[in-house]
Order: sequence, then C-alpha cells, then structure tokens
Amino acid sequence: MPEATSRVEATLDGFLARAQALARGDGSWTPPPLRDAATVVLLRDGQAGTETYLMRRARTMAFAPGMHVFPGGRVDAIDRIVGEDLPADAFPFATEAARAGADEAQLRALVACAIREVEEEASVELGADGLVLIDHWITPEVETHRYDVRFFAAVVPDGQDATPRGTEADAVAWLPPTQALGAHRSGSMPMLPPTVAVLEFLADHGDAAAILAAGAQRDLAPRMPHPVLNADGSLRWVILNERTGAILAERLGPPEASEVLGATGVPSAMRAP
Repeated sequence: MPEATSRVEATLDGFLARAQALARGDGSWTPPPLRDAATVVLLRDGQAGTETYLMRRARTMAFAPGMHVFPGGRVDAIDRIVGEDLPADAFPFATEAARAGADEAQLRALVACAIREVEEEASVELGADGLVLIDHWITPEVETHRYDVRFFAAVVPDGQDATPRGTEADAVAWLPPTQALGAHRSGSMPMLPPTVAVLEFLADHGDAAAILAAGAQRDLAPRMPHPVLNADGSLRWVILNERTGAILAERLGPPEASEVLGATGVPSAMRAP
C-alpha cells in the first residue's frame, strides 16, 4: 500500500475511533481544550448583490488545509492586551458578552483578534464599531485542534479593498453567497459546516445592511457537531448546544472526508493572491 494512502486511511480510522469513543462515552478519548478564535465575514454590495470575501487555506496548514474560509484566527496574548484598551463605546461589550458566551474581557480579546486577523490576512482596517456578532460555532470534540469561534460581520470601509497578505491563503475571491454555496454543493469549493451555515444566513438577506441588522438579533447558541450512538451501534451526527448539550438539529450525514483530511484543488471561482 502506498505510504500516502496508508496515512490517509490511518487518519480516517483515527477519526472514526475517536467519534465512536465519544458516542459511547467510554473515556478513551479526551478532547483537547478549546481556544478562543474570531472570524470576520467581510461584506460589500456589488452589482450582482451582496458579496463576501472567501479564502482558500494553503494546503500546508495544519488545520483545514484547502478549505474555503472567511479571514480569522485564534486569540493571541496581544489581543487580550489590546482588547483591554478598546474604548467602552467602541463596541457593546457589556450587553453582547452574554450573547457571545463570554465574559467582557474575553469579548474584548475576541474583538481585538477579529480586527488584527482581518488586517493581517486581508489588509482591511476595521474599527470595533464596524463589527457585528452573527454566529458561534465550536470545533467538534473528535478533532485534534479545537476552537471556540465567534463570527463577526463587517462591511469593508469606503476606500478599502481586501488584498490577501501572508501565506495562509493560496486563493481568494469576492463571491455572492449563493454562488459560493453552489460551488460548494458541486464539490469545487470544500468548506467546513460553519462556513456553509454562515453563507446560508447571508443568502437569506438582500444586502449588507440587512445582514448586519439580522445578525445583531440572532440567537447565538454555540453550535457543535457531535456523534451519537444509535440503538444498532451505528453513528449519527447531530448539532449540539455545546454549553447545554441540547440537540439543536440533526446533521444530514457524517463529516465528509475533506472535513477530516482537508482538501486541494483550485476552483475556477478563486484567484491566486
């Protein structure tokens, strides 16, 4: 058996074994701790309607290589320092902390992280007052890298445009949400479930202002895919409220191989930085 095929099979087998251990609750797999992270859904209103900025993660990335994502990353120590100094009136920290599932210090760090990441990855300078919380997802317990991710949305300020920077992305594009979803469903743009869910939310609204207004009113229950053991011993996947354990939705199927292994291939909708 070729070495590369052997590694792929070992990765998939390990994923399935961890999922079964979690579903059985036998304690043989201890999920790694969560790390706070922030993602920014950049928006602009174009001739074809609202567009959002997507990046394809470089295949060299340890987490989700080749997957199409919004700009973002984990909270670093500098974000906690910068967050402390953000003006009290720059963002509704006190009122939004509960909705974000965080305390005010955490939320300040998340906002600082969002601003830093979008500048580092897309060369867009945002103010805290331009960000709106729109979603909250948790990396499944079965994964070896796990993040507690808050999704913010923001309109790109006048006079600025997203320009890729750094080595994390090897292709980028501004796309209408419906076009991105179509490319995903055709198999040409692999995405993780949170990205798909956010795009579906964007597609339900007519313009960027409507997206921000609706996002500010959303229930942000922290959603996490989770394996459940059926009576016959098979697995099914559900979406849990990570904080309460309540089942929010049944997932239509198990994770795709690309969610476990990452993905490669440059679709026609994307361009190299």
